[in-house]
Amino acid sequence: MSTLASNSPVPGGGSAAALSGAVAAGLIAMVASLTIDRKGHEEVWEEMKAVKSSMEKVAEEFLTLMDEDAESYAAVISCFKLPKDSEEEKACRKEAIRKATIKAAEVPLGIAEKAEALFAPAEFVIKCGNKNAVSDGAVAAMNARTCVLAALYNVRINAASLAESAEKEELTVKANALEQSAIEKERAVLALVSF
Repeated sequence: MSTLASNSPVPGGGSAAALSGAVAAGLIAMVASLTIDRKGHEEVWEEMKAVKSSMEKVAEEFLTLMDEDAESYAAVISCFKLPKDSEEEKACRKEAIRKATIKAAEVPLGIAEKAEALFAPAEFVIKCGNKNAVSDGAVAAMNARTCVLAALYNVRINAASLAESAEKEELTVKANALEQSAIEKERAVLALVSF
């Protein structure tokens, strides 16, 4: 946390987005855990065990993605330090920055895609899981949406620094679609919850 709060540009928002994804997956695993072996839920025990195992793995993957996001942006920063004395050096530096920036956009895009896939298991544990933990399933969905939207900000800021290109267009189209999907899916999941 002290590194996040420092004047270092990494880790930043993309890593924080991935942390939200890890929290979402962890909460889904928790609801599944609270359902396994609980009387009255026997018919979903095996499915809950599978969800728990899967979400624990996904949470770990998000933690790895926290580091990957920081590393991808650190690579962009490194490219700006490349020599630019000759025209050849300037061209090499420009291309290195472009490639590193695309990678720095692709990593958070992957984070967003992974988080967007969390709404289905969140819905499952809310519908079929321990009713005393339904709020935890809802919070999982909220964190999944936060992860998607936060990661997409990082996609967009990197894409914005790219010259008009097929890569920029593709990143933008994917980001817009994921944002809309996450908002709609979160709304649908939260509509299942009432107290």
